Amino acid sequence: GGMLTTVDAIPSRLAASVAMGASQALFPTFVNKAGPFDVSIEVSGNHKALQAAIDNTVDHGRVILASWYGNQKVDLKLGMDFHRSHKTLVVSQVSEIPPQLSGTWNKERRFALAWDLVKSLRPSQQLLTRTASLSQAQDVYSKLGNGEELAVAFDLLRK
Repeated sequence: GGMLTTVDAIPSRLAASVAMGASQALFPTFVNKAGPFDVSIEVSGNHKALQAAIDNTVDHGRVILASWYGNQKVDLKLGMDFHRSHKTLVVSQVSEIPPQLSGTWNKERRFALAWDLVKSLRPSQQLLTRTASLSQAQDVYSKLGNGEELAVAFDLLRK
């Protein structure tokens, strides 16, 4: 078996990750004491988190970028230590199946697996803190960002 370690700066998200099965949940300041990790998955879109993922992955390990950085420039340290580590950076893109997996995977199979995982984790029952209208989006995103809300569903029919 393996271990799943989550890293976040917001306590409520760390608690939720443990409730949903994470082996351990850490503040960013403690991640270097728990690693290095075989695989790191960066989902925040924060370049400091990406650098921490790179720094705390074993030599020859993989760092998966599952977040979207848009057109922003990202400052990373990719000097001699990085090159000697032979780490692989993998960009996760869900719009297509990578060619090397297309013999065994297709979009329907991937969707079915993802939906089975969602059903087993039941995030709407474990994570949802409220429902809001789209007119409340600015307030919702602010509260999500500072940890006042964990997950919010938008009701498109609500005014």
